Amino acid sequence: MNRRVVITGVGFVSSLALDAKTTWARMLEGHCAIGPLTKLQMPGEPAQMAAEVHLPEDPNVGPGIGRRATLCERLALLATRAALDTTRGGEGLSPRRIGVFQGAGTSGLPAAETYVQARNAGLRAGAANAVYQSPTLITDSLAAVLGAQGPRGTVMNACSSSLVVIGQAWERIASGELDLAIAGGAESLCMTTYAGFSSLKAMDPGLCRPFSRDRAGLNLGEGSAQFILEPLEQAQARGAEIFAEVLGYGASLDAHHPTAPHPEGEGAARAMGMALRCGKLNGEDVDLISAHGTATPANDSAEINAIKTALGAAATRVSVTSTKSQFGHTLGASGAIGTFAAVMALRTGVVSPTLRLVDPDPACDLDCTPLQAKEREVRAALVNAFAFGGNNACLALKRWEGQ
Repeated sequence: MNRRVVITGVGFVSSLALDAKTTWARMLEGHCAIGPLTKLQMPGEPAQMAAEVHLPEDPNVGPGIGRRATLCERLALLATRAALDTTRGGEGLSPRRIGVFQGAGTSGLPAAETYVQARNAGLRAGAANAVYQSPTLITDSLAAVLGAQGPRGTVMNACSSSLVVIGQAWERIASGELDLAIAGGAESLCMTTYAGFSSLKAMDPGLCRPFSRDRAGLNLGEGSAQFILEPLEQAQARGAEIFAEVLGYGASLDAHHPTAPHPEGEGAARAMGMALRCGKLNGEDVDLISAHGTATPANDSAEINAIKTALGAAATRVSVTSTKSQFGHTLGASGAIGTFAAVMALRTGVVSPTLRLVDPDPACDLDCTPLQAKEREVRAALVNAFAFGGNNACLALKRWEGQ
């Protein structure tokens, strides 16, 4: 890995706002996007809360997107176009040197649900709709619209998916294989995932409370965060605005349980340790952990254990934050959303808050940034995303200081 890699474009279509700038401002003000479920009719489920994105009837996604575009596609395209607008990158590059990497969760699954419902009701269901359930739907659509002919990858690694693909994009650029990559994830609500998490009793009927003593589960959410990555030398040559430097990432497997994390966070700590070594960082260098922080009883304490193991004594001075207290759990997009919070903290020197953290769990005894945003120096950050099956990922980022 010879080339340094930087983030020069950021796009975020969130349940708080339809652009990154407004979203970040509302995050720091302590707004929460989680509210009553309106998009799905799930009357039999005890939890009726979600963080929904409400797009205009005909959002300006631009050419190349047909009338059958799924919500995931529209979210991803809007976020990607915003990311490209912030960087103006890609001009003059060979399409074969541009890659697209996306973490997938529901992807086209809502289209498949609609198709099956229509068939079961005896209605004529468009056969084309069934095609739009492909897990690679978003990656292929972005590549087609952008004319990207380089490597593309779709990762379905549950809740660590979009963090893994940012790491993969970093690898391809650092190795010299690509000159630009679009990496991120998009997620929309659908009945299958909603019912599934409910059946696991993983959802809080009220507002989720990460790291709290009385936390009772997660809320689901939707949105898309997208990033433009490119070599440092290329970004500097064209005078691009640099948001942060990507130092590397780590990944591991618990091999412990299909849904529950290792209680001591053993695999998560290994992923964090890999990211630290990849980025040539010590625990003392890290000022922020953008946590997975789902607000489930098992996850939060395991993650705090992992942070303590990975950072050692330095864990006592690090700031921890959970974006899920504001956006809910966006599954395949959650790692990318956590990356957004870390990138903006590195850029602004402000850590976004963990909402509703009034009574912290004694087992979660680090500084989890309760209730209000916090100003502090943020030199380097780790982003965590831990998925079912014990699929762990961690991304290492560094503040850009002009050299």
